[in-house]
Order: sequence, then structure tokens, then C-alpha cells
Amino acid sequence: MGSQRIIFSIEGPKENNSHLELSVFTEKIGHFLALLNENARESSEEGVEFHITHLSHSSPATIECETVTREIGDAGAKECIDTSAFETLDKNLNYIKEGNTNKLSPPVLSTMERLSKFNPTKVARAELQLVRGDGRGKTVYRLDDRFKEQLSNALYKEERVISTIDGKLEQINIHNRANTFRIYPSLPPASRISCEFPQELLEKVQSSLGYFVSVSGECLYHPDAVFPYKIIVQEMAVLPPTEELPHMKDLFGLASGCTNGKSSEQFIREMRDKWSRDA
Repeated sequence: MGSQRIIFSIEGPKENNSHLELSVFTEKIGHFLALLNENARESSEEGVEFHITHLSHSSPATIECETVTREIGDAGAKECIDTSAFETLDKNLNYIKEGNTNKLSPPVLSTMERLSKFNPTKVARAELQLVRGDGRGKTVYRLDDRFKEQLSNALYKEERVISTIDGKLEQINIHNRANTFRIYPSLPPASRISCEFPQELLEKVQSSLGYFVSVSGECLYHPDAVFPYKIIVQEMAVLPPTEELPHMKDLFGLASGCTNGKSSEQFIREMRDKWSRDA
């Protein structure tokens, strides 16, 4: 099977002979890479790399990549065609095409918004093409007004709820008083959640890096999302390590005598019969 290619093309305005400004091109290439990386992370495939197979500055400017993984075996490193990151990107782009943006994770949603957002006086059109290596042709996703509208509906129709979320605290950013960190909920597994915290919690946040925490505050949800994409933190508590939590065996004997001498079976039977009568 041939390689699966991801093509990003972008064209400048007619007033500039359809050429792009260098600053616009470099910015959009950065957004393109961010989108690829985020989808690779979501695919859970490790070691994904994006290799440039074609690059053209002609109108439109085009960059073509293929996804590969580097496997280490007895014979050394070996590059293999990766399909998981490609399929994840195709799935997410198709969600937008079908209007199912509620199925997109917040990080992927944000990277898609940045890629598709541009000044019409600088960019006339842009699109993504996914070319399959199995002979099934290519799929074109135009980053046009409809695409942007679908993203906008998902990004700005949000719900705000005061709630508490547990997760592992990672990636603190205090540059220019940004005061943000990320937590990663584990049950069930979820995408990372960005958290903004007040200055008075700085010391507590720093000392909690790498620990599981319980974060309370204003939670911002995209439509139909299970987890918030952002929390405006009001309070935070550090959770005890797993090894310090009680086990079932620790509960043995804590309520001795509660059955008043009756066997466990008899006690439960009487409780069940009482519930049936009271129902």
C-alpha cells in the first residue's frame, strides 16, 4: 500500500498575483503542524513523524506530508507508514463537514480554528486534502466560510457550570502572569483541561505539579461535551496518593456488631423485605 499524504494548500489574493506574504505562509505552516500534532496525540500512536514529500511556492503554495512512525527493532530503526494519525485527522475533519463538531476534542477544535482563520485580504482560499494510499482517491476539505461557521458554532455556544473536576496537574505556565495549568482526568480518560488560577493559588499550584488534584470553579463546556475544556479556578485541593487511599480490606471489622448477632444473610434478607414492604 502506498503512503497516505496530507496536503495543505493556501493561495494569496489576486491583487498580489495569488502569491502569499512570507509571514502569512510561516504562520499558517505553524498552525498546520499544530493540527497534525494534536491529531497524532489523539490517535494515541507514539512516535508519529510528518515528513515533507512535496513543497511548492507556486499559486497555490502547497506543502505535502506523509505520516510515519519510527520503530526500533533488532535491525535498528525502521520507518513505517502510519495510518492512525491520518485516520484520526480524516475523522475529525469529517465531523466538521457533517456538522458533528460536538464530537471534537477542545484541543483539536482550537487548532482547526487557528488554521482556518485568516485575513481575506491576505489569503484568498485554503484547503486540506487527504490522499489515501489504497487507491480510494482523495478527500478535499475546504477551509471556507461554511467550515468556519461550523467551528464557530461549537466554540462559542458554550455552557458555564460551577463544578469540580479531578485530574493530574501538569504544564504550569506563569509567563507574564498567564497563570494557567493543565489537568488530565483519568476516569474515564479525557483530553487535557486548561485551568486559569488566581495569583493567591500560585504557591499551591507549583507545589502540586505532578499530583492528582481536585479543581473547583467555573467550568466551560462545548455543546454535549462530557468534560469542560476550561476551568476558571476558585479552589483547589491536592488528593492523597493512591497508595494512601483505603482498600476494601481496611474496612473489614469497622462496623462489627451492626447485625445484632444475626448472620449476614439473615440481616440482608430482613433489610430487603423491609424495603419491599415500604416501597
